Amino acid sequence: MGAFEPSVLRSNRLFESRDLDEARERISRVMQPHEVWRVGGSADGGAGSHMDFVRVGGIGLGTIDFGEAVQLEVDAIDDYHLLMFCLRGQAETRVDGRAIAASTHAGIVCAPGHDFSAALSADCEQFVVRLDRAMVQRHAGGEVHFNEGLDLRRPELQPWLEQLRALATSPHLLATAQRHPLIAVELERLLVLLLLEGQGRHAAPAPPAARGIASGCVRRAEAYMQGHVEEAMCLADIAQAAGVPVRTLLDAFKRCRDHTPMQYLKELRLELARRRLQRPDAATRVSAVALDCGFVHLGRFSQAYSRRFGESPSVTLQANL
Repeated sequence: MGAFEPSVLRSNRLFESRDLDEARERISRVMQPHEVWRVGGSADGGAGSHMDFVRVGGIGLGTIDFGEAVQLEVDAIDDYHLLMFCLRGQAETRVDGRAIAASTHAGIVCAPGHDFSAALSADCEQFVVRLDRAMVQRHAGGEVHFNEGLDLRRPELQPWLEQLRALATSPHLLATAQRHPLIAVELERLLVLLLLEGQGRHAAPAPPAARGIASGCVRRAEAYMQGHVEEAMCLADIAQAAGVPVRTLLDAFKRCRDHTPMQYLKELRLELARRRLQRPDAATRVSAVALDCGFVHLGRFSQAYSRRFGESPSVTLQANL
């Protein structure tokens, strides 16, 4: 997958400035305080700097261009994972003391609490991804240790990049995710799990549960999902409600139900969608019902619905108008 133009971010410009101190201060508001200074450039601000930035749930996406060669340093990354690669130009970075070159095909991942510094070329425009630590832990089921190097040419990372591209280039997807918490949670989960899969890294497993504990936590988890099916939730929320670690819950569902909690939640939401389509009003639309029930992709919703109920959602709707 080649470089992409993040058109959605371009329409969400945070600032433009020819003052490096102003740029540092504005960036600090959405990232964190840091130091930045010119490297062999003129004192007039070069070509000028800018930053574009959007948030969806626990994800922040941005572009940063200083318009001149600079050095920047962060003492310790706050409570988020910082991912960075270049849309153009290059950067020589240090992540917790390790030297890593960033470009249009290679990037970095800096963990919370680790030091980060970078020497950016004059033509460098950074693409930055901010993944809140608590959000990552919820979806991964525990503390995560990403590989510090991000090889964007790896086939295993292409699904993650394709999802990132979709979010950064589709105004409709972004707007929908910002309006619907259920969809924002699903996008969070997808980006985190695709990144973990692409890097071949996993969260540390929790101890297995005994069968008696397993059946109890499964019942508690199912009751929680039934009572909160219309709310945004992730795997960690369900595990917390069941009173067990995520890994324990997954093992328990595998032994007792032969499916995952999220598959069970999907079935509940399909049932919810069917009830709404069976009791429509004049304004009811299949696409709106799918989104309200947590289904981001209308085509996949229609396929899943048809497999489950033997008819398309549009047929159900038309039969009840």
